[in-house]
Amino acid sequence: MKNMRDFISKAESEGILKRIKVEVDWDLELSHIAKLNEEEKGPALLFENVKGYDSPIITSVCTTTERLALIMGQPKESTLVDLYNEWARLGENLTPPKWVDAADAPCKENILMGDEVDLFKFPVPKFYPLDGGRFYGTAHFIVSKDPESGWINLGTYRSQLLEKNKLGTQFIKGKHADIMLKKYQAMGKPMPVASIVGCDPLLFILGAARVSAFVSEYDVAGALRGEAVEVVKGETVDLPIPAHAEIVVEGEVDADKFM
Repeated sequence: MKNMRDFISKAESEGILKRIKVEVDWDLELSHIAKLNEEEKGPALLFENVKGYDSPIITSVCTTTERLALIMGQPKESTLVDLYNEWARLGENLTPPKWVDAADAPCKENILMGDEVDLFKFPVPKFYPLDGGRFYGTAHFIVSKDPESGWINLGTYRSQLLEKNKLGTQFIKGKHADIMLKKYQAMGKPMPVASIVGCDPLLFILGAARVSAFVSEYDVAGALRGEAVEVVKGETVDLPIPAHAEIVVEGEVDADKFM
């Protein structure tokens, strides 16, 4: 499994993904359906007709043990204990990512720069009534790099859509991205980042996992997959980007600008 499309294909063939073809509103309705579905331990849902948009949204990718097993390439009858044991066993053989040329990276097929960037072109949901707005990044992860050691981190940090080219995010105190951001702040520099949406679900899981400092989630993913994750250099940031990502948003975080 290299990307989200692989997951969709395999999950659908196993009967644990359903396509929703009727129109669904991105404003609370979609998230409400997903929540009710998850409470019943339902399938992953691929919403193909989001009101006002052509792009689909997938939800509930990682919400059952059976789908976690599929993502990890383990038998579907695996228990959480089984998956934990396999994670611990396979994770010892760290495998660094493999760099590929831009011509071989699907994430480079469409590139928008400068004023062309408009995140409102994506069907960004509003999840809860008391949310401050629409959240572009929920099941996404942010790539960042330690300015001293070069250590690459993948971390899941919820990101709100503020303007067509501006996201607001929260690097929780003490988390790896927060540690890195403080170093950039001391240097008087912004921190280059990339937000990744729609890729191998294992990378998202690792972004939320407790991976040790100075160990890259890419290396752990390679160990669990049994092959290196393919990455490509960003267009505007010196960061390794998953070559098979659906959406990549590159930018900078100013450590001195807080909301």
